[in-house]
Amino acid sequence: MREVLIDVDVGLPRCGCRPGDAGRLAGYARSRGLLVRGVMGYEGHVMLVPDRDARAAGTAEAMRLLLAAHADVGGEVISAGGTGTWDLNSWATEIQAGSYALMDTAYAKLDLPFRQALSVLATVISASPRHAVADCGLKALGMDHGNPAIDGATVLFCSDEHVTFVPTTAVHPGDRIRLWPAHVDPTVAYHSRLHVVEGEHVLESWPVDLRGW
Repeated sequence: MREVLIDVDVGLPRCGCRPGDAGRLAGYARSRGLLVRGVMGYEGHVMLVPDRDARAAGTAEAMRLLLAAHADVGGEVISAGGTGTWDLNSWATEIQAGSYALMDTAYAKLDLPFRQALSVLATVISASPRHAVADCGLKALGMDHGNPAIDGATVLFCSDEHVTFVPTTAVHPGDRIRLWPAHVDPTVAYHSRLHVVEGEHVLESWPVDLRGW
């Protein structure tokens, strides 16, 4: 028997039925021979709210809607939450967090107990007294959460294949720099391979099968 969850819109205008429709949809699913294990909702609209109290309040309101739906649907699963609300969501039986494993600069602003582990290594291709340019841009970075960060530098902007930045110490063509993406998920999807490193040593290389998703 196929198992399903009823997806509920808890405030993020994306997927999910209205909370009041969840019970009817669950009934229809069962009539078609499906096993309804519970509900899922994603409070993504509050995931990056900077103020912790406001983020907590938004999570509570989203879960109020999800719990109302669950009361009509039944089942043992209440799936919700994410990296930004993992410790604020005490209602979910399953937390949907994923970005915490690699992190990015957007989530890093929330002072979460997770370290940034994913970076993109680029090469400086131009340097002047005013700024420098490296070979990493929009085609290599998820940009919907803003510019990447470069240690010891101010990022001015990204173009298709380039990042323009102002370093605090002199850089030269051929130097390698490390960029920390603002949004880890699409950044990974732009690449065909991840390299696991310790210091300067590559320990393993993992293929990525998300390119073109």
